[in-house]
Amino acid sequence: MGVHKREREAAEGKDQYVKKSSAVMLAALGVLLGAFIGNAVTMLYVGQRDQRVNVSTQATPTESPVPHSADPEALASMENAAAADPTNADLWIQLGNFCFDHNLPARAVNAYERALELRPNEVNVWSDLGVMYRRTKQFNKAVDAFGHAAALDKSHITSRFNMGIVYLHDLNDPASALKTWKGVLAINPEAKSPTGQSVADMVRELEK
Repeated sequence: MGVHKREREAAEGKDQYVKKSSAVMLAALGVLLGAFIGNAVTMLYVGQRDQRVNVSTQATPTESPVPHSADPEALASMENAAAADPTNADLWIQLGNFCFDHNLPARAVNAYERALELRPNEVNVWSDLGVMYRRTKQFNKAVDAFGHAAALDKSHITSRFNMGIVYLHDLNDPASALKTWKGVLAINPEAKSPTGQSVADMVRELEK
């Protein structure tokens, strides 16, 4: 599925993007989980490649206010290559990954959407797209994208974990977050968050 330097999927911090988030329950849990989703690539404990691991659904995608770190010439070269060969899914994926890694979420969304029009069964692209949707504050779309990834790969833990983050921190829906994370535990009872906290402990905190 093209060169994927890292799998951009773990969730972001509240003011960044899942590499993204906004607290709703237990302050301690909110602070801890809020740091997961967003800009910096975090590892989610299970290996899928290198994993990188608000309520408005009408938000218009915009770039992050944080300056991007992309080399303009490299970005232009990748954009031109994809535009010149628009049916090449790999080029769109590579462009999406580049924009993901360099803080250009709206452009990453566009590239990933184009890639998925061509190859709709790319599990990791759906998961990465979910992260970028969250970063552009399209939270329901983020949940849908993570859901696509989970439906395509029943063992895809990262997408489920991130879905729970969006439910909890962005959509103020702890019940759905709880259900989602219980699904993670059904796949791997020993699953842990990027900070090393047991998902089972997170579930117990939500159940209190």
